[in-house]
Amino acid sequence: MIIAFIMAKVESTKSRSILEEIRHLEEVEEAYLIYGAYDLLIKCVFKTPEALSSFVVNELRKVDGIKDTITNVCASCD
Repeated sequence: MIIAFIMAKVESTKSRSILEEIRHLEEVEEAYLIYGAYDLLIKCVFKTPEALSSFVVNELRKVDGIKDTITNVCASCD
């Protein structure tokens, strides 16, 4: 199991609608609006590194209004 915390920068006028859209994606366990350098914090779980990569490239980055992402993979799941 791979746990990843993904941070995203989004267009400010679309932040709430993007949050709601992302929360409905199957891989997303939790998602929050945050303050700081990024606008969203998204917790996801994947079975393989390839599934993580596919999600970020083919689903998340294609959501209208997402400008940038950074993916942080947990070193330990304990």
